Amino acid sequence: MKFRDGISIIVTVYNKEQFISKTLEAITQQMEKNSQLIVINDGSTDKSELAIKEFIRSQIKDIKYVKQKNTGPSKAVNSAFKFVKYSFIKFVDGDDIIRPDALSYMKSEMERLDLDLLYGHWDWKKNINKFKFKADKRQAYILDNAFKKFLLGGWGGSSNMMIKTSSFKTVGCCDENVFVQDFSIPIRIAGFHTKNEKNKAFKVGQTKKLICVGPSFIENRIISNDAQLLYDLSLATINFLEEHPLINEKLVEKCKNKILSRCWSWERKNKKTSIISKSFLRYILNKVFCYISLDVLRLIVLNTWKNDENIKKISNNKDNKKILVYVGLDLLGDGLLKLPFLKHLKKIFPQSRITWFAGKGESTFNKQLKPLAKDLIFKVKDNQNFGSSLKDIFVNKDFGEYDIIIDTQKRLITTLALKRIKTKVFISSSCKYLFSDITPEEKSEINLSKQLLSLANIFSNSKYEMTNDLKKNKSKKVVICPGASVDWKRWDIKNYIIIGNYLLEKGFQPIFILGPNEVKLSKTLKIYNKLKIKSHKITDPMETIRISKTCKFGISNDTGGGHLIATSGIPLISLFGPTNYKKFAPIGNPKNIVLSSQELYNSDSINKINTSDIISAIERFS
Repeated sequence: MKFRDGISIIVTVYNKEQFISKTLEAITQQMEKNSQLIVINDGSTDKSELAIKEFIRSQIKDIKYVKQKNTGPSKAVNSAFKFVKYSFIKFVDGDDIIRPDALSYMKSEMERLDLDLLYGHWDWKKNINKFKFKADKRQAYILDNAFKKFLLGGWGGSSNMMIKTSSFKTVGCCDENVFVQDFSIPIRIAGFHTKNEKNKAFKVGQTKKLICVGPSFIENRIISNDAQLLYDLSLATINFLEEHPLINEKLVEKCKNKILSRCWSWERKNKKTSIISKSFLRYILNKVFCYISLDVLRLIVLNTWKNDENIKKISNNKDNKKILVYVGLDLLGDGLLKLPFLKHLKKIFPQSRITWFAGKGESTFNKQLKPLAKDLIFKVKDNQNFGSSLKDIFVNKDFGEYDIIIDTQKRLITTLALKRIKTKVFISSSCKYLFSDITPEEKSEINLSKQLLSLANIFSNSKYEMTNDLKKNKSKKVVICPGASVDWKRWDIKNYIIIGNYLLEKGFQPIFILGPNEVKLSKTLKIYNKLKIKSHKITDPMETIRISKTCKFGISNDTGGGHLIATSGIPLISLFGPTNYKKFAPIGNPKNIVLSSQELYNSDSINKINTSDIISAIERFS
């Protein structure tokens, strides 16, 4: 497409009702015949749309108004680009005022110097409505070494820039993987020649002339949010470095160190970490050894600003990542404890190919729980006999190459063996994350499922979503698992029958589920069950989940059956004896209740728990 000689002005608007009319007025007053104005309303929730439409009605200029859902400035600019007709583009934010001759001056200077981008001066003023621009005859000049200055200096802005339309199109417009485009556009233009050897170097100019002013204070303005600026600047830089392989290696390392220093300073200032922190040591080590990859650096940035709720983020986790998860021994109970982690990891990386690596024996996801892993796991590698012997550290085995390796075990030998496998990012909790490329914030979690979830949360700021459908669930069925693999985990079956009869009196239908080897328990149930409570002998774990999904809630000992009930998503009352309930209690529903004999009666005997304790818990679900 050939663009006509002239200027297209793109104005992005999000909740700028107070300023947008003045912004548009300053633009239209200097628009000539060969010009157009494109206004993108990026999902404003205030009266911006009303102000824009009122202004447009009074104009005879070429104005295009587009309203869209809120996607952020980068995507808004790219949406506007579809309507661009002319050879130059002037960006203006919806709360900025450009000088009266900005359009003609910048276009003529760009033509005189044959520039691809012109960068002007920008200032803040207390009252932009009363501000008067002074006459200024300064000319623009070609900016020497613009690429290095933009990349290392973090120059930004949009309302102070004009860009050649063809050049903007050539670089792919704005980087939509960062929210704010201010830093991205200059480095994408200035450094375009580092993407491919055939690419020409674009020319960048600068002028000291004041091009625009903005109000010194606006509530909730992106540019006033230091966290947002540092976050976007860091991600824009990383994205650029990934896409432009011809950048000088020394310059790449300077960028990495600058970002690491930025993360360290932010943590020290805002999270009150020690000066000699892990972030500082990482910065020093990288400065000496240059070992941190761009993939790891991205994770460091994400985790530095992960919990800042004021930052508007764009998810960049839809890549087809190759992920290896090492799990060691992977029996039924192990798999159920790891299932929330697996689900969450797949949610974070929906296009990923996850290899489930069971170093010892068969994996439950290749047997009993295979249906649950159908859409989650790409490949199961079990019976590998790898990860628990000292020789594994030194024996070369070709397990392929991965983008991410996650070690769910806490054994040093396993970690050192897995470090031999090629990967871009390595995560392991052994030795207090000594060998891990990044450390989660939730290191103190006791619960095993939550510990594993913290490993997945390294890659995202989203939390694992528990189900809570108790209010919607009108079922009168209650699933009960009275068995366990060992006697000391079993609450007396006679007590369970008492609970079953209580449920019947309250209008519920108790359903007892028994394992294939629980013959004795089945006989006892028949002897004492005068009211003929329903029971099922289960041979397939998936059947337990299916039955549980039809129930309102469940009751279980500390056993695999309890974890299966929890996997269904319904609330669960769990009974624990000597086992550490904080570590092994199933997660899945926030309404889950744990009754521990240690907690309630300072005893390891599960039978110290009274039927009244269970009844009290049931009443919370009634």
